[in-house]
Amino acid sequence: MAASISLGVMWLLLSNLFEFALDVPNHRSLHSAPVPRTGGWALVAGMAGALAISPLAVQPMVSVAFLLLIAVSALDDLRDLSARLRFAVHMGSVSLLLLALPDTLPWWSYPILLIGGVWVINLYNFMDGMDGFAGSMTVFGFATLGLVSFWRGYGELAGICGLLVVSTLVFLRYNWPPARIFLGDVGSTVLGLAAVAISLFGWRQGAFSLLLPLVVFAPFWLDATLTLMKRMLAGKRWWEAHREHWYQRRALLVGVRCALLTELAIMVLASAMALLLALIGVA
Repeated sequence: MAASISLGVMWLLLSNLFEFALDVPNHRSLHSAPVPRTGGWALVAGMAGALAISPLAVQPMVSVAFLLLIAVSALDDLRDLSARLRFAVHMGSVSLLLLALPDTLPWWSYPILLIGGVWVINLYNFMDGMDGFAGSMTVFGFATLGLVSFWRGYGELAGICGLLVVSTLVFLRYNWPPARIFLGDVGSTVLGLAAVAISLFGWRQGAFSLLLPLVVFAPFWLDATLTLMKRMLAGKRWWEAHREHWYQRRALLVGVRCALLTELAIMVLASAMALLLALIGVA
């Protein structure tokens, strides 16, 4: 169902009837022609439709967190919103996730998890700059978390991961280089929040430790974090778009396809390491 809905919405978005929210290339882009940035809308539609008719349960507070983020991100895809407004919504969405956790945490952990959660949302947005990259990280990341959850008897968590993987594979079909559509803010921020939600709930339910998502998503957060620190130390406007991420510099040097293959190899290694840590009981 998730694949069917995502595919149907994707066809509509790629038709001449829905030529809007185009990502016009500039000096920081890796593409050379305008591309619609509404692929995330199809991905989210597939997930929402499948969840609505499935027996998988999503807490109301978690649903509100995602709905708030989707609403603001959709507006940002259509017209640029202020960073302050987007940041406030990111803070609110992650706060709702933390309040929805099944148990109470030590007071000092909430600010750390809040900052970390907001960073994950934004780093997913920062790293969505090369054809096939963010979609591939999503498939590898959630497939690994889902596999470990299923193996350890957490079927509901594994089912949600599976829906994310299926919907993203449909998107990847049209995002593979040369991409016909991009994730946009709806796709990148929602996938970032999904990574936060699955990581937190999987951790608190006992499916895995936080080390597992840290390892499997390392190809994203290491590049984004190190690049951010480098820009901050250099006194640059770190929140602005740029082409200083390792994957961007690699793509400019050897081309998008070759850079993507390098990243895929790194993702395979990260997933294999995460599965090994889960197998020996460390993560």
